[in-house]
Amino acid sequence: MNLFCRIAPVALAVAPCVLPPAVYAQDAAASKPNRIVNRVAATVNGRPVTSSEVRARLAPYIRELMMLYPRQGPRFSAELIKAKKAVMQELIERELVLSEFETKGYQMPESVIDEEIGRRVLMQFNGDRDALLDNLRKSGMTYSEFRESVRKETTVAAMRSSRYDRGIPPTPDEIREEYNATKHEYRNIAQDSIQYDKIFIPAMSEDPNVSPEDLYVMATELKKRLDAKEITFADAAREYSRDMHAQDGGVWPSIKRCDLSVDFANIVFSMEPGKIVGPLLDPAGFTIVRVRSKKLAPAPPLSNPEVKEKVDDAVRRKQSEARYRQWVDRLRDKAIIRTFI
Repeated sequence: MNLFCRIAPVALAVAPCVLPPAVYAQDAAASKPNRIVNRVAATVNGRPVTSSEVRARLAPYIRELMMLYPRQGPRFSAELIKAKKAVMQELIERELVLSEFETKGYQMPESVIDEEIGRRVLMQFNGDRDALLDNLRKSGMTYSEFRESVRKETTVAAMRSSRYDRGIPPTPDEIREEYNATKHEYRNIAQDSIQYDKIFIPAMSEDPNVSPEDLYVMATELKKRLDAKEITFADAAREYSRDMHAQDGGVWPSIKRCDLSVDFANIVFSMEPGKIVGPLLDPAGFTIVRVRSKKLAPAPPLSNPEVKEKVDDAVRRKQSEARYRQWVDRLRDKAIIRTFI
């Protein structure tokens, strides 16, 4: 049985709520933190899916949506609803498979769990384990609960991969084609670097008559002027930006991905050079950014045994996807599923 099959990155913990601009003026220290209650979100044949697991999976979606849509609104809500439905289906499917195999006595080696946790810390938190623990705390999930969640997902993936053995082994051409299409997934992304132009507008003005909402509107209008080429990025940075590189025309030196916040890095590394995005919201203010260039860490070669094994597994997964979906549908038809959120 292949215990090292490639698993899609999964959200780990919910981010602290980012308030809309109009609320920035409130004293955050005066508010008391809310106690997070870990309710049952669904049951599958009596097996619980907890609300903390749902929050954990939704975390990166929520953080990025809040940055991209500071005022939230219909687009934010629609994207969040879509993400929540997908997360619930993934968790329900996980419990369906575990329920089917719970009598098999299958045990996952602790070393495999450690490896998968390490991969997620690298991919989702730029290798910062403290950031993982902080986000788990904010989501109401303990580390032991998180580890158990990883154990379940890794076990399901290993069980699923064992079913591929009944198929036709991938050809060398199929393995090479899959590797070329997905090799970026095996990189050490913490070593990626990027250079960008940036305009930063603080959420709090020195002028008491200017509100955070006013500053957000100003940032939005500035973005429109940049798109229309009514003003150059360099001139806009010198006039409006309030950071250490404003007088350099907003040009930032090359910076490693691991030195950026996870959410900001995910957005800028997904951008094509030359595209302008913003205003992005964070607790400090509003950012307009334009990527100049990206330097991505090299992918490990296909000759690497672990990489080849993962690519082989990915090809088998695609070949058997229809068969696997039919199997899961049969499990679903026989199961007792209840959802509560």
